[in-house]
Amino acid sequence: MKWWSTQKNHRVYAVDMPGEPGKSDENQIPFNGDDFSNWLNEVFNSLEIEKASIVGISLGAWLGTKFAIKFSQKVNKLILLCPAGIGPQKKSFIFKFLFYSLFGEKGIDKLYYKINGDKLIPEVMLNYQKLIAKHFNFRKVTIPIFSDAELQKLTMPVALFVGGKDVMLHSEKTAKRLGSLLNHAKINLILEEGHSIVNQGDEIREFLN
Repeated sequence: MKWWSTQKNHRVYAVDMPGEPGKSDENQIPFNGDDFSNWLNEVFNSLEIEKASIVGISLGAWLGTKFAIKFSQKVNKLILLCPAGIGPQKKSFIFKFLFYSLFGEKGIDKLYYKINGDKLIPEVMLNYQKLIAKHFNFRKVTIPIFSDAELQKLTMPVALFVGGKDVMLHSEKTAKRLGSLLNHAKINLILEEGHSIVNQGDEIREFLN
């Protein structure tokens, strides 16, 4: 886990999820049940955080959603970037992954080009993702979809950012479903972005402030 100050009165914690790439515990927590949300609650308690805003991307956004559903009193605002668990996953992605993997490093470069919305990905990010692909054993299970009743528990301010060229998740279905369930949610469907949304910093800071 890392932390750094972004402004005079703000602090940011970047938490590595257990069983995922990073420096956290290598044992994976099951998606079903409350183990994941209880773990993040323990992080809050250990850091003596009473309430915070959560920003997550992909699986991290799924975790933020799961935590906010159970511990809504501890979440000030929720920012979801290409979140899993709201719209369905694209089953075709696994076939794309297997196809491009046949062509070695050049194929992996092309795959991440697709993930990034048919745009070149910053070299530091590309090298990091290739390192993960080489050494990390990805889960082979489908990430659970939240029910309508669960998502309607998100009464705090919510902002959604999804890319129209996401090759992993159905972004339009994600945006439509969350918008229909949460009238207060700020929905951002960015047609030219892929799954790796990295250029929305100003919009996120504006929403947080």
